[in-house]
Amino acid sequence: MSGALLVILKKALALILSLITPLLFGIHWEPLSKYDKDCRIVEEKIGGFMKGVCHADPDYDSLKGANIEWTRKDIPFPYNKDGSISQRYVNWKAEMKAYSDNGIKIFAITPYPDDYLEYGLDPRDPADREGIQDIARFFIKDLEGIAGAIQVTNEMGIDRFTHPLTLDEAADFIGMQLEAMYPVRGDIIIGYNLGGLAIISLPFKMTEYHKYCDYVGLDMYLGSFEDISHDINHYLVILGFVRKVTGKPIIMCEFGYIGYGEPKSEAEKKAVLQKYGFDSEEAATADMDTFISRLPEDMKEEILELYPNYTAEEYAQILFEGEYKNHLYTSLPEGYGLNGYAHTPEGQAKFYKDLIPKIMAKDYCVGAVIYCWGDSDSCYVCGQEECPVETGWGLVDNDGKPKPAYYAVKEAFAD
Repeated sequence: MSGALLVILKKALALILSLITPLLFGIHWEPLSKYDKDCRIVEEKIGGFMKGVCHADPDYDSLKGANIEWTRKDIPFPYNKDGSISQRYVNWKAEMKAYSDNGIKIFAITPYPDDYLEYGLDPRDPADREGIQDIARFFIKDLEGIAGAIQVTNEMGIDRFTHPLTLDEAADFIGMQLEAMYPVRGDIIIGYNLGGLAIISLPFKMTEYHKYCDYVGLDMYLGSFEDISHDINHYLVILGFVRKVTGKPIIMCEFGYIGYGEPKSEAEKKAVLQKYGFDSEEAATADMDTFISRLPEDMKEEILELYPNYTAEEYAQILFEGEYKNHLYTSLPEGYGLNGYAHTPEGQAKFYKDLIPKIMAKDYCVGAVIYCWGDSDSCYVCGQEECPVETGWGLVDNDGKPKPAYYAVKEAFAD
C-alpha cells in the first residue's frame, strides 16, 4: 500500500470514528455493575480500587504522596538451566517484599513465551504443558504474602512480546497458566491483559479460559501510537467493549500519554536519512540491507529477529510507514494526539486529570495502573536518547523530580 493511500485511509477512518463515537458511547454504560458480585469480590481481595503505577522506584514516600498504592512489576524467569532457583529471581523477590513491607502492593507479571523456550519448555508442545503449569503454581505459592495480583504474561499480539507464537498459541499459553493458578490462588487475583489490535480478537480466543480469570486487563495508549483516535472518550468505548465481551471485572493495566515529542519537518527527516548515508526513503529501500545495517543497534537487532525474511519493500513499510517510523525519525508525527491534550508535560497532566475520574466512575473497572513512574534515559526499542516514543511517560523526570502529571494523579486518585 502506498504512503499516500495509507494517509487517505487513516484520515477516512478517523472521520468515521469521530462520526460514530456518539453512537458507540453507550457501550460503556452498565448501571447494574455496582451489584456485580465478581467486581465486589475482587475489590475486597485487593482492598478497594487498585491505584497503581508501572515500574515504580522504591521511593515509597513519593509514591504514597501521589496516593499510589500498587506497582506493577515483571517477574524474571525463576530457574537456571539446571532447574535451580536463579539469583535474579531471588533478588527480585526480596525487592518486591521491600515494597510490600513499606505499604506498596505488588501487581506481578509472569514471563514471556521466549523465556520458557530458552529454558526448554515450548508452549506449543503438549508434552511441556505440565512443566509450564508447574511454574505458574510456583509463582502463586512462592509470592503469597508479597503479590496481591498476578497478570499472566504481557500484551500477547504485540510481535516483540509474542514471538514466536501465533495469537492462538499465545491464548493457550495464557490459558494453561490461569487454569493451573486458579484452584490455588487464594487471595491473589489473577488474569491477563489485552494490548494493540489484539484487543479486538484475543478476548474471543480466551473465552474458554475466562472462568479462570478474576479480571481481564486492558492496555491503551490512544493518541500516542496512532493518528486515528482523537477523542479521550474512546477509552470508555473500548473499556465497555472489553467488559461486554468478557463479562469480567476490568483493570486498566497500562495507560498513559507521552509527555514530550513533536513532528519533524521534511528537512529534518531528510537529515536523519542522511545520517545513515541516504538522501531519501526510496534510495534507502533500493539498498535496504545497507540501510538496516546502519540503524541503531537495538532497533536493528529487533527488526532482524522479528522479521528475518522480509523483502526490501516490506522492510520499507514498517520503517517508513509502520511502528518503527517514529523511532527512525525520533518524532511523533503530525496527527498523533488526543484533542485538547498536547504531548507536553502539561498536556500529559491534563490527560490524567480528566481520564482517571472517568475510569474510576465505572463500577466494573476495579483498577487503574499508570504507565509509568519515571522518564527513561533512552528508548527501550531503538536505544536512542532523543526518541520520545519510550522516554517521556513518567510521572517524575530522570532525576526523580515530580512532573505536572504527578500532581494530577495525586488529585485524581485522592478522589
